[in-house]
Amino acid sequence: MSWMKKLAEVYDYNDHQVGEFEERRKQRMTLLPVSHVMQSAQIAVLLTQDGEFHSAKVIDKENARTIVPATPNSANRSNSSAPHFIHDKLVYVAGDYVHYGGDVKFAEHHQHYKKQMKEWSESEAVSSKIQSVYQYISKGHLIKDLVDAKILYLDNGGKLLNKWPATAEGEKPEIYKVAPSEASAAFVRFDVLHETADDSVIWEDKDLFENFIVFLNATNEMENGICYITGEQTNLTTQHGSRIRNAGDMSKLISANDDAGFTYRGRFAKPTEAVQIGYEISQKAHHALRWLIQRQGTYVDSRYFITFGKEQTEILSQFDGTKELYASCGEDFVDIFAEDIEEQGKQLADTEELVAAELNKAIQGLRHTLSKEDLENVIVMALDAATKGRLAIVYYQELSIDLFLDAILHWHNTCKWLQTTKDPATNKMKTFIGTPSTYRLAEAVYGSKGDSRIKKDFYTRMLPCIVERKPLPNDIVSLIFNRVKNPFSFKNTMESWEATLQIACALINKQYESEGYTVAIQEENNSRDYLFGRLLGVAEVMERSVLKERDENRATNATRYFNAFSQHPARTWMVIRKQLSPYFQRPGSSTGYYAMLMQKIEDQLAVDQMTDAPLGPVFLLGYSSQIQEMYTKKGEKEHVSIEK
Repeated sequence: MSWMKKLAEVYDYNDHQVGEFEERRKQRMTLLPVSHVMQSAQIAVLLTQDGEFHSAKVIDKENARTIVPATPNSANRSNSSAPHFIHDKLVYVAGDYVHYGGDVKFAEHHQHYKKQMKEWSESEAVSSKIQSVYQYISKGHLIKDLVDAKILYLDNGGKLLNKWPATAEGEKPEIYKVAPSEASAAFVRFDVLHETADDSVIWEDKDLFENFIVFLNATNEMENGICYITGEQTNLTTQHGSRIRNAGDMSKLISANDDAGFTYRGRFAKPTEAVQIGYEISQKAHHALRWLIQRQGTYVDSRYFITFGKEQTEILSQFDGTKELYASCGEDFVDIFAEDIEEQGKQLADTEELVAAELNKAIQGLRHTLSKEDLENVIVMALDAATKGRLAIVYYQELSIDLFLDAILHWHNTCKWLQTTKDPATNKMKTFIGTPSTYRLAEAVYGSKGDSRIKKDFYTRMLPCIVERKPLPNDIVSLIFNRVKNPFSFKNTMESWEATLQIACALINKQYESEGYTVAIQEENNSRDYLFGRLLGVAEVMERSVLKERDENRATNATRYFNAFSQHPARTWMVIRKQLSPYFQRPGSSTGYYAMLMQKIEDQLAVDQMTDAPLGPVFLLGYSSQIQEMYTKKGEKEHVSIEK
């Protein structure tokens, strides 16, 4: 259960963020106080300090988030009567709910709400705002006031109009646009006229948060015992937080309510015999986890991933590509991806070394920054739900900051290849040597239309490869290798075969990292797969240049026979060689360059290598490197001519 302890420490370290709203990902969020939940309100009611109705309005969705004081029962309520404090649904806060057509069985909901509000309003050092709210709700005519204020509407029988008739004339009132299902299900929040301009609204009043926590601790009866997380004597709870991943997520990480399903029966008489968890640490851990997911979580389908530190919550993402990693390390490192990156190193080898050096510099700069913050450990977590009620931690790893940064640096130095991206600002293509993001890896391996459930498993399987330096699963490399071997399967799709090839090369380079492959051509490499790849690369560039001169837009023989070549290289190469013969008869200097290069590579192939045994993934590395080398050395072929 160390994850709960770490999350509680995150909460304590960031307690200054409690109740402080910030905007992230186009939504307002905050770290919740203990014994509070976040709800979306649809109606705001403003009261006078004497407890009289002043005004009301419908709340738009952007401003609906409301911090609500809650008990363990109300935070986990289902169908039973368990009211929140201050703010709640109409069925709880409106004393005239039954009078206006509500089911009589809900009459006790308001009585329970009013009773607990009375207890708080009469407690010591209570805020006058709470007393004002209690004075008003005890009068029991909230729906009448909302109808008079034209917030709610009645039907011809004088009952609450839950849904706006489709045949009604005029524009639909605002409440029917924002209510979750029907008007009677609307959530109401209260506020009291402010005495000063600096006075906070009730649902963001930090003094009120503290006052409620003290009141609840004094009045709420809980079992006392040793908390297994802290080892301290404290109030225990068997009711733990839900809505962890999003507002509609009712699944829980810890649950003991299945007393009829023999989850713990037969071994224990009651849940606390299985595990004892303190109420406060449970609240802090779940609130911190929810806050971290909202601020910096990554999700694929139903699986959420977060990486954080206790002292500094925002850590660079292990799923980022090299380009995104530079951006997260600081502005000083973004310039390396300028449009003229190739000009910084004329040869591919120079460019590759340049990117590696800059990447190391960026990580070292980040390491220095984080060490100044005394950041000890980094936690990487992944959560998912197999059912609607049960949430699980499917991956958890805790590493020192040095090990984490070293692992990130190692990943970006080994799983890299030539990458091409489009600059959204200039709409131009930019090329650099680096690591693709995990999102691009998943899209390349499974295709843009791949099942999101498979892709979320891919993210989880990649985590040990990135943060623990474990080898890539062989099936992942096999999948993308088999995709790339069929260029014509990419016809008329949103995917690019060339871009997928580059990503495949990055993964293959990672799988064979011990052999030290580079984007720059390795002319001394006599690997059979690598040499055959180089031969096909020469054939591709040669025919493509001829077709360009003729202004013909068709597939080359190298592309057409790509799959066959990977399966039967020797036999298919003879076919391609024969198809290229007419091009060698053309006058011009460039054909001599290609003929010389092919002959040189063929000479490197030993007799026992010229067979039809299928080629392995390294074939793609030789193919890609040869093409890039030839495009960066266009001038050399002009110095070679063919004798007539």
